[in-house]
Amino acid sequence: MSEREIVLKLYHNVEMGVVGIESIEEKIDSKKFYQVIMAQKEEYQRVMKSMANLCDQYDILNKEISPVAKRGSEVMANMKLMKDSSVSHIAKMMMEGTNKGLIELETLQNHYDGKNQELKDLISKIIVMEQKNNEELKLYL
Repeated sequence: MSEREIVLKLYHNVEMGVVGIESIEEKIDSKKFYQVIMAQKEEYQRVMKSMANLCDQYDILNKEISPVAKRGSEVMANMKLMKDSSVSHIAKMMMEGTNKGLIELETLQNHYDGKNQELKDLISKIIVMEQKNNEELKLYL
């Protein structure tokens, strides 16, 4: 996998965190949990913004997730929330998404044998962020 593909996968991983949060944020009825989720969203957005230069370096112009994928995520979240919109269920849903992202990140980290230390550091940084998010979410299960 090329470094360009890795950068794009990293961007999509972080963007999916924002998309996931946006699909559930209006359903949260706990002020404390809402604050945790919004802080995570802000962190994802900061990372996305910081990755903009990296995307430019690799000439990645169409970096956003496709509208179809975004819509699919929203529809799936809404279907799951129709059954159960409790804080614990939303935390579980967010953890499931985070775990999917972590699997992809760990795979990227394990298979990237390039020399770009900035890219290695970014993968590690996003892994740590996702792990921290999961730890915060566990408190609401």
